Amino acid sequence: MTGLRLFTPGPVPIETHLRDIGGQQIPYHRTEAFSEFTHELLRGLEYVFQTKGSVALLTGSGTSAMEAAVLNFLSASDKVLIINGGTFGQRWCDLCDVHSVPYQEYPVPLGGDIDPTHLDTLLADHSFTALLVNAHETSTGHLYDVQGMGDTARRHDVFFIVDAIASICADPFFMDEWHVDVALLSSQKALALPPGLSFVAMNQRAIERLATRRAPTLYFNLGDYLANQKRGQLPYTPAIGLMMQLHQRLHDIQQQTLSALVRTHRERAASFRQSLDGLPFKVFPFRPSNAMTALTCDGLDASRVVEELRARHHIVVAPNSGALKAKVFRIAHMGAQTDEDLKALVTALRMVAVSTTHPPTEAVIT
Repeated sequence: MTGLRLFTPGPVPIETHLRDIGGQQIPYHRTEAFSEFTHELLRGLEYVFQTKGSVALLTGSGTSAMEAAVLNFLSASDKVLIINGGTFGQRWCDLCDVHSVPYQEYPVPLGGDIDPTHLDTLLADHSFTALLVNAHETSTGHLYDVQGMGDTARRHDVFFIVDAIASICADPFFMDEWHVDVALLSSQKALALPPGLSFVAMNQRAIERLATRRAPTLYFNLGDYLANQKRGQLPYTPAIGLMMQLHQRLHDIQQQTLSALVRTHRERAASFRQSLDGLPFKVFPFRPSNAMTALTCDGLDASRVVEELRARHHIVVAPNSGALKAKVFRIAHMGAQTDEDLKALVTALRMVAVSTTHPPTEAVIT
C-alpha cells in the first residue's frame, strides 16, 4: 500500500502533522478539559457549515449521518421528494425504504441536472413535506444548485435536508444563507482526515422539529447528542483520536480561511481539467464539483484505465459501478495533493491512453 499516489474521493491524502496526531496517546474524555476541547470542535464545525445552528458529532461514516437525519426528522407521516442522480441519491431512497418513510424519486440522468421549473411545480402542490439531495453526487461528480433548491424549498415550506459530505470545504456551501435545514458532513472528504466521524448540522427550524418527534433509535438520537454537547460531552464513547485530528484540522482551516480552502480546490480542479487537452478523456457531469472530476473515456474501457494506473503507475483513482463501470472513472482533488502529484497523474494518463489504444504487438513465435 505504500508508495501509491491517492486520487480517490475518500479516503484522501492526509497531511503529515495530522497523521502524527493520530499516533498520540488518547486521553480520558470525561474531564473538564475534554469538555472545553469539544466546545472548540463544535465552534469550528459551525464555521465550516457556515451556520449559527447546532452540530451533532457522531462516530460513524457519512451514511450514519444520513440515517440519523432520516430517523430524527422523517417518519411514516411524511412524504419526501428525493433527488436521485446516482449511487448516493439511491442511498436516500434505500434509507427511506428501510425506515418506512414514504417518498417519490426525482430521477436525474447520470451526470445530468434537475429542471428547476419542474422542481418548483412539484413542491408547489404542497404534498411533499421534505426534500432530500446530495449536494455533490459523488458517483457522477455532479454538483447540484443547492442554493436554488433551498430557495424553492423555503418558498413552499418544505423541510430541506442536504448531504454535503463530498462538497463542504471543496465547494461553496452556506447552510443558513441557502435555507438548508439539515446538512451532513463526514471526515474523509475535503476535511482530509481518516474516515470515522460524521456531523449533522441543524438550524433552529430543525431543532424545533427535532423536539416534536421521538426518534426510533438509541445511538443516533440527535436530541441526546445536543443535550450532552451542552456540557461538552457525547452520550457514548466517541472516536477520541479522530477528534484530536479534527481539532487541529479545524484550526488549520480557520487560519487559512474557508474561502481560501475552497479556492485551492477550485484551482486544483481547473488545472487538472485544462491538462486533459489532447487526451481521450472528457469531463462527465453537467456541473462538476471542485472536489472531484469524473471522466468518460473516448474508445477506452474506464475500468481498464483504473487498473493500468494502479498496476503500472502506482496511482489509485476511483472506479465506478453499474452502468458507469466501463464508461466513467473518478479523480479526486481533495487532501494533501501536490503539483508533483498532479504532473505524475497527467503523465500516467497520457501513457495509459497510448498503451490502451495501441497495445504492444506480441512477438509471433514460429
